[in-house]
This record gives sequence, C-alpha cells and structure tokens, in this order.
Amino acid sequence: MSRGTPYPYSSAHTGRVAPYLKWGSTMEQKIDAETAAVEFDRFTDAMDLDLDTTEMDAEDLTAFNKQKNRVIRAIQGGSLVINENGEAVYTPSRPDSKHTDAITFHERTGASLMAMDGKKKNHDVAKTYAVMADMCKVHQSVFAGLVGTDVKVCEALFSLLMD
Repeated sequence: MSRGTPYPYSSAHTGRVAPYLKWGSTMEQKIDAETAAVEFDRFTDAMDLDLDTTEMDAEDLTAFNKQKNRVIRAIQGGSLVINENGEAVYTPSRPDSKHTDAITFHERTGASLMAMDGKKKNHDVAKTYAVMADMCKVHQSVFAGLVGTDVKVCEALFSLLMD
C-alpha cells in the first residue's frame, strides 16, 4: 500500500531538493473528501466521541476543527485508515520519522490515564506520550521519533480520543 508520503521534489533548474510540501496542499489524494468525512464519522461513532459543536466556545470550536481537518486530510492522503473495529490506524509517512510501522489508536482505558502517574509534575509532553503509548500499545519513544505531519496527526487523534 502506498503511504501517501509528502515527498521532496527536485527543482529542474537548480537541482536542489525543495522543502516538504504542505500536507494536503498539492499531494495526491487517494480518498475523496466525502468518503474521508464518512470514515471520520465512523471513527467517532465507534470510539463513542461526543463531538457536539453547539456546546463549544469559539476557541474550542477552532481547535476542534483544526484537529478534525488534520485527521480528514490524513485519511484522504491514505496514511490514516479506519479499521473494521472503527480504530484509527496511522502509518507514518515522513521519511525522516524514526518509526514507520502502523500505529493503531485504541479506545482509552483507565490504565491509559494511569500511565501518566509515574511522570513528574511539569512533564506534560511526557505524560501525553505515556498515555498515547498506552492507547496504541507501543513504547512512548515511538512518538518522540515522529517528525512534522506524523506527530501532528497522532496528536490530533489523541486530542479527539481524550474528549
């Protein structure tokens, strides 16, 4: 399966490699927007997420839409699929990310939240990655080794699952 990698391209006149394309800007979309939105809804239903935007203030609504759009773009690009159980399965697509195996985001459990208990008081990122690691059944270093879009998509999924 192609992983929808935002790839560097070579400039014909300079021969230099340009920076990564912005995710979703000119990348080939493997899934149309309507199908991606249906898959997003299937994910939120399966994970029993309360995404009622009528109760959100403007700041929360902006943050929610940003995370939702990031997830939908990842579905469109093919790096994120929703499996038969409704779980999000993300395959890192950046070549400079240290982890390239698929990461499945399961529903959180009480143990997922307890994973942050062993972290120091002001180590918020370590706590976040500990919970993410428990939810995905991987070591937290997996998330520390992700770069750019890869870590942003994982953090967006985490944010949605922590509703």
